[in-house]
Amino acid sequence: MKNLLNVIVCVCVLGGQAYAARLQASNFRYKAAVTAKIVGGTLYRVDLPAAVLLNCAPGQPDIRLFSPAGEEIQFTLVKGEYLKKADELYAPKITAYRADSREAVLEFALESRPNPVTSLELSVEDTDFRKDTELSGSDDGKSWKPLGRGSVYDFSSQVDLRKTLLEFPRSTYRFYRLKLRDTEEPAPQGKTVSFKYDGIDLNVGGGKGKKLRINGVSLRTGGRDTRVEIYDEKIFQPAASGELKDNQSFIAISQGLPFEKVEFDLADSFFMRDLTAYYSETGEENSYRRLSSASIYRFPPGWPAGERAWAEISSPGYRYYRFVFNNKNNPPLRIKSVKLKWLRRSLYFIAPGDMTGATVSFGRPGTERPAYDVESFVNQDNWEKRTQDALQLGEPVLTEGYSPELPADRKTRTEKNLLTAIIVLVTAGMGYWLYNLLKKAGPAAN
Repeated sequence: MKNLLNVIVCVCVLGGQAYAARLQASNFRYKAAVTAKIVGGTLYRVDLPAAVLLNCAPGQPDIRLFSPAGEEIQFTLVKGEYLKKADELYAPKITAYRADSREAVLEFALESRPNPVTSLELSVEDTDFRKDTELSGSDDGKSWKPLGRGSVYDFSSQVDLRKTLLEFPRSTYRFYRLKLRDTEEPAPQGKTVSFKYDGIDLNVGGGKGKKLRINGVSLRTGGRDTRVEIYDEKIFQPAASGELKDNQSFIAISQGLPFEKVEFDLADSFFMRDLTAYYSETGEENSYRRLSSASIYRFPPGWPAGERAWAEISSPGYRYYRFVFNNKNNPPLRIKSVKLKWLRRSLYFIAPGDMTGATVSFGRPGTERPAYDVESFVNQDNWEKRTQDALQLGEPVLTEGYSPELPADRKTRTEKNLLTAIIVLVTAGMGYWLYNLLKKAGPAAN
């Protein structure tokens, strides 16, 4: 019995020594080669094309980088966007405000002469307005020189359209005067220029006589902070289209790309529709899940330029997409093609040593995202400040000898089966031993 217990202990110890082996290039379905001389200690960038992203899991966690010797190389995956800060921001003091039925005049001043400023931003709470503007500058607050004319407007209760920024030539004045007047639109044959579409009235003269509540003014030397975005894109023809109940129509595409924007090439001269995007991993009818909603529109010919035939909808990269449009009483939109636009994905890595090329391996569903030390030094917040050398990635190919299962997984499964068999055998032996023990003790107990 003592020997039997020793066997159990040994087996349990050996079974507990199973380890999680590191992933190898052969564990990924696809690979793409970098054929260039790589210098140790240098920061490199590898841009990932659509052919790579198409074959990755959503969010691209199943990407690894290997050296020619098969060693895993640390990297960080970065999206092509960053915030470009304005050079300098000034907050002038409002010194005067007066308004009558014709115009409103706002005067503001800086404490000292600024660096050259090029734009003015109004902080306005109101919605549904349109005003023409006239900006002037002065060194003493008495003699005014014109800086430019423009307009500010807001149609947010009808469409996503708002502008409160005014740009003008470089200026170093301390004093500024801004005049705001109701926009005067030429009306053909004495009629108001207006447009009614699907129950929504848009009027280019909207907000007449409305006094704006201006909370503040800011001046910038370099304009507004801007988000720089580097996009890759791919155009698709709809794989399917049709009409649904409740006056809805849809188009579908079966491309597993991530995207941050979707653009529609439409033949219609004007429209205003709500749409909802759905995704699916299988493409089966009842498998679609809601992704996001948005609105698209195009103003009719002769109107002020206004078009938004695209939507800011983000997806990590599912296999199937469906876009559903709410047509109300309108005919379905005539969609010619769909363009998916995604922020460029790039691998950044510091070469661990000199080598002749490297391999990007990808395509292993269920793989967790790696966590490398290099992410502390190159990441989404600072990549644009780092100097790097770009490497070209070759065309993806199937991996020879592909096997998604790790050697450690096979070892663990074998040890588990062996341990299970031994436990069953030991349990049966102990049962038999206990049976004999009770059988012998039976007459004595009686």
